Amino acid sequence: MRVRVLGRSGGYPRPGEACSGYLVEAAGRRLLVDLGHGVLSRLLLHVDPYRLDVVVLSHLHPDHVADVPALRVALRWGRKPPSWPGRLPVLAPVAAPEYFAHVVGEQALDELDFYALSESEPVDLDGVQLRFRRTRHPVETYAVRLEAHGSVLVYTADTSPSEGVAELSRGADVLLAEATLSEAYADRAEAAGHMTGSQAGKLAREAGVRRLLLTHFFPTSDPQEPVAAAQAAFDGPVEAVREGEVYEV
Repeated sequence: MRVRVLGRSGGYPRPGEACSGYLVEAAGRRLLVDLGHGVLSRLLLHVDPYRLDVVVLSHLHPDHVADVPALRVALRWGRKPPSWPGRLPVLAPVAAPEYFAHVVGEQALDELDFYALSESEPVDLDGVQLRFRRTRHPVETYAVRLEAHGSVLVYTADTSPSEGVAELSRGADVLLAEATLSEAYADRAEAAGHMTGSQAGKLAREAGVRRLLLTHFFPTSDPQEPVAAAQAAFDGPVEAVREGEVYEV
């Protein structure tokens, strides 16, 4: 399994970068996890959207879904291969069809098949198993655990410190965790639904993960600050993800 970072900014894009978006390749499958501002243009550098097997949307904040309408246009008007089934499965919060229909009209549903995420219903995608857990965030949001051929990747999505996310992350090879807040704002984490670097490090330690990758950096912050804070809380490898990089799981 490997994950390519298409975007790592939280809230709005850092200059020259994109918001949340991750291309996961495992067991011959391609999964796009989140599709924030600017992600589609990065995706097109690496894969034809018709070759995606599924899109997972952790929640409906724009920095995670703003490029979904652009993806729909690309699927509608691109050069469709003969093997294209006509619709791309999208795993998303239950309100997603209504949300996108409101944003771009009912045609938003023409190329996309929406399926509601659930904590109680794992998804088996021909060799890739996905499990979900609600996070602590102001809107319905899900962390996702992806397993394939014995490798485990967990993506926290947006969350403040959460026992449920820690349980989902147990024993993961790689924890891709948000680290939005500066340590100076740790007391605001609960209300904001986000974590600091030290909180992400504590989550990694409690979950017993092998490696911690930090993401979802606020554009005015220095990504190395949460790395240093996380290293003080977690003994394993820690790094800030970089846009365009591929990380093996």
